[in-house]
Amino acid sequence: MEAPDLFRRVAAGDEAAFRSLFELFAPRFQAMAARITGSVAVADDIVQDTFLKIWINRDQLSELQHPGAWIKKICFFLSVNYVRRQAIRDKVMDKVEYQAELAAKGLSAGELTDFRQLLGFLNAAVQQLPEKQRIIYRLSREQGLSATDIAGEMNLAVSTVKNLLVMALKNIRLSLQHAGYPLLLALLIDLLL
Repeated sequence: MEAPDLFRRVAAGDEAAFRSLFELFAPRFQAMAARITGSVAVADDIVQDTFLKIWINRDQLSELQHPGAWIKKICFFLSVNYVRRQAIRDKVMDKVEYQAELAAKGLSAGELTDFRQLLGFLNAAVQQLPEKQRIIYRLSREQGLSATDIAGEMNLAVSTVKNLLVMALKNIRLSLQHAGYPLLLALLIDLLL
């Protein structure tokens, strides 16, 4: 919606015309900014900033072919820039929180990444175990059941459960060695698991 007379009056510094311009465009711009930013409160601020820029640069209104589109573009770019700044701010805050969490645990980012990678290899190795070994391993190491409890649950002899668990640990150790982890670490995994 173009209102050439209204734009000319605003360009000349007419405050009443500026109020009319605000009343004419603010509701539509507020809706647009709210859709882009996801916040009505932020949209209100953006509309205020939009009209502040219009007032400061009002002399340009008389030179524009489509001043309504120019105003809309101002509001649009203020909204998009707000979203970009929020995304950057969120990334920075996530990084700061992540670093604080690492510091509290006494781990560096590299150490935590290495540990997560090791856990990934470990989970992959468990997934590759034969079915009975995988089930016995999970019952023993993840659920904390004893060999006797597992034997009762799976209807196997206790010695069979123990043998299958030893085989599962050996297979996991070999998988870790093939993935490039040293023998010492693979043996420590046996102790920790």
